[in-house]
Parts: sequence; structure tokens; C-alpha cells
Amino acid sequence: MEREDVRDLSVRELTAQLSEQLPRLMRDEVALARAELFARAKQAKSGGGLLAGAAVVALGAWLAMVAAAIAGIAEALPVWASALIVGGSLAAVAGALAQRGRSRLTRSVPPLPVTAGSVRRELGELTGRNGQQ
Repeated sequence: MEREDVRDLSVRELTAQLSEQLPRLMRDEVALARAELFARAKQAKSGGGLLAGAAVVALGAWLAMVAAAIAGIAEALPVWASALIVGGSLAAVAGALAQRGRSRLTRSVPPLPVTAGSVRRELGELTGRNGQQ
């Protein structure tokens, strides 16, 4: 298709061309975006699978290190005592991490005072109280 000089076309002809070309352009753009999203989703799926595999291997390595710590302490104490020491230490670390994470979460999700006030006002208006209690 040979391109015409748009300066020689009337407004009516330009509008007709636009109405023909715009839907095709939109379809092409949507198809391109869809192809890009599918390619990225495929990469994300592959990366997620690799991360899950790494997590499983890391868990195995962690369990082996815990067993080695128990065995090392068992050289001086009975096995049950060394397992109790390692287990208690891990529980203390987990508790400290959980407490720290909880405090950070509560700080990161502050209440919404403006929204809460707006909801109270709207509820008051709906019930006819107008903020009176």
C-alpha cells in the first residue's frame, strides 16, 4: 500500500483512514502486550521453580547443620541433652525473629485515621446522628 501525502487529503478522508487504521493498531498493540506478558510469565514460572528447588536444598543443608551441631554437643553431653540445647536455641532465635517481624508489621500497617473519620461521619449521617453520640 502506497502512502499518500496527507496534506492532499480532506478531513473526511483522513477521518475514514483513521477509523480503518485505529482498530488494527489497537489489535496489534494488544497482541504485542499479550506476547510480552506471556514471555515474562514463562520466565517468572521458571524462576519460581528454581527458587523453590533452592529452598528445598537449603532446608536439607540446614537440617544437616542442626544434626552436626547436635552430634558435636553430644561428644560432651548425652544426645537427648544436646538435642534439647540445639532445639531450645533454635526456638529462642525463632521467637526473637517472630517478635521483631511482628513489631515491624504493626508499624508498617498504620491505621487509616482519615478514612476511619470519614467512615464514622458517613455512618453518623446514615443513622441520623450527625456525629452525635
